[in-house]
Amino acid sequence: MKKVQLVHAQSACPGLDAGSKKTLAEIVEERCPSLASGATFRQSPLVPGGHAQTVYAFLGYYYYYAHSLVSPRFTSEVFRLSDGGTVVLDWALCPDHTERPIVTVVSGVTGTSCDFYVRKCYKELARLGYSVVVVHSRGCAGSRLTTPLPFHCGLTDDYREVVASIRSRFPECPLLGLSFSLGANIMTKYAGEEGDNCPLTAAIAVGNPYDMYQVIEQLDSQWLSYSRIYDIAILNFLKSAFKSNKETILSAPVGFNAKKIAHSSSIMEFTEEMTRKAFGYESAKHLLDDSSCHQHMRNIRIPMLFLNSLDDPICTPPLIPYEEFASNPFLILALTEDGGHIGYMGGIWPRSWIEHPVSQFFQAILASSESPGSDESAKDQ
Repeated sequence: MKKVQLVHAQSACPGLDAGSKKTLAEIVEERCPSLASGATFRQSPLVPGGHAQTVYAFLGYYYYYAHSLVSPRFTSEVFRLSDGGTVVLDWALCPDHTERPIVTVVSGVTGTSCDFYVRKCYKELARLGYSVVVVHSRGCAGSRLTTPLPFHCGLTDDYREVVASIRSRFPECPLLGLSFSLGANIMTKYAGEEGDNCPLTAAIAVGNPYDMYQVIEQLDSQWLSYSRIYDIAILNFLKSAFKSNKETILSAPVGFNAKKIAHSSSIMEFTEEMTRKAFGYESAKHLLDDSSCHQHMRNIRIPMLFLNSLDDPICTPPLIPYEEFASNPFLILALTEDGGHIGYMGGIWPRSWIEHPVSQFFQAILASSESPGSDESAKDQ
């Protein structure tokens, strides 16, 4: 049996079900059938194993990219940040968007609104009447850097500014956070940094790496493994982003060596030669350790669901901080045996599963939350 395993604290999650003192796991058991006792995820026999699941979801990007050219689903906004930088926001507003929930999405290092898992979740959330906004990193989604500062795996300030702006523009809408891979690290770190002041009603992190230094060191060291494919793909994306914004990045008075950056042979080397210098860190390890979300999880004060697969070839099980889930009542971890890195393709003929726990968890928290407007937000769903 491929049962979903839940890891959680035994104490009540404050602020849910009008002070009934239920644990987050009890809320999930009652309202999230995809994660409740006896729930299973069985990978498709046509997409067997963690690598196949991961690659299948990655290739799905090209389908949705081509589809977006013919039938766009999002409207882009260029959002200007306080330091002069810009990020692209892809919006899909529901008809009653001044009152309904808004889901802010942060995807992976190469992520866009065309990602397979983003589109699958968007489709289900739109069906429920939620608005969706995909928050891209600086210099990504076809945009160019407008300051020398690029993005990095722990940069939360940009997302913080975007969320604050959305809150001021739509004060009546519950805000939700949905994140994947590198974006999961950023959103989790953000939620921990905000603590009691976090404006999100709830958040979800899928395929969270938790410890950025360990993940990258692991990817860089697996020369004779299939995982080397992911290392090369991520490195090539970083180099491409640098090449597209080379003049802007090199204009910073930092003392970059453009040749070393362009010829980096690993993600760690690229981080050492470019990213850590851009942000003033002593070393790549210092930046990656400081960027890792696991050290902020104890301070999270909103209900937050984490989804990880035990056969994830990128964010491997030994990196999961189980002790944080056992001690913080606001957190719950759902583990599946299969699914790869954000693949989660089930059924005989491959079909996506991830949108079901995502939508169910958001509905459960909105229905259980004591925050103003949450009851209205969860009606008729």
